Amino acid sequence: MPRLSQTLLASSLAIVSAVLSATDAFASQQVTGQVTGQATGQATGDAAVNPTPVASTPAQASDDASAVAASENPWRVEVTAWIWIVGMDGTVSARGREADVNASFGDILDASDSIFAFSGRVEAGVGAWSGFVDGVYSNLGVDDQSGPAGNADIDVDFETVLIDAGLMYRLGEWRPEGHAATRPVTLDLYAGCRYTNLDITVDPAMFPARSQSQSWFDPIVGAKLVYPFADSWRVAVNGDIGGFGAGSDFTWSTTGVLGYDFTIGSAGASAYVGYRAIGQDYSEGSGTNAFTWDVVQHGPILGLSLRF
Repeated sequence: MPRLSQTLLASSLAIVSAVLSATDAFASQQVTGQVTGQATGQATGDAAVNPTPVASTPAQASDDASAVAASENPWRVEVTAWIWIVGMDGTVSARGREADVNASFGDILDASDSIFAFSGRVEAGVGAWSGFVDGVYSNLGVDDQSGPAGNADIDVDFETVLIDAGLMYRLGEWRPEGHAATRPVTLDLYAGCRYTNLDITVDPAMFPARSQSQSWFDPIVGAKLVYPFADSWRVAVNGDIGGFGAGSDFTWSTTGVLGYDFTIGSAGASAYVGYRAIGQDYSEGSGTNAFTWDVVQHGPILGLSLRF
């Protein structure tokens, strides 16, 4: 009996040990399955709730970059470089020597070996408010223009610096239902000043050339509309008026461009093609000290901007 009892006891202990081992293994499998299932479910849920963004177009990639930048820095900055292919119409005079100018950009190219005015613009803002500086520089000329009393063969050279600066206020942003673009429509109002510095030389064939320099400031007020109409495309239009006798009698400008959005590295970028016109009606002095710049400069414009 003692030996049988020992055998039974040993067998019972072995069975209990096997059962406990099986129970532990089953419990371990259950815990592992629950943890794996929870992790898989959470990952699947996270993927469903927060799918990985895919930039299917350059504009969406640009918007993603801009959104990340905006989340890190509330400031928005845009830098644009322009080339303006200039023609002009109007009347100019330097120290009383007057000329009527009517020149296409081809005429200006023949006279000055250049048809370009170089321009740059910087906008920086936060929230609804932003500031801007927009500058234009040109050193151009035209030949064989006419003057008073039928005078002809007058050459005119002019070096121009224009600087616009001011504040902008965003009236609103809209994303119409069913709109194809990823960026909103924006409308801004702005006010500021336009600084003009001119150096004019009027050189008639039969008389001595006369040169004169003049500079002045004009107040300006205007509006800017940006209308995206597709993922990568948008139209931008801005215009202003000013002067009101403070500097010139009247000044105005308008620019309309078609833009294509893409990315350069992590920065959003846009390429533009459009048309710009600036009109100014300024006069000062009389007689042999008379200075006149009653001119409209106009022509195609090409640009490239970067947004940070």
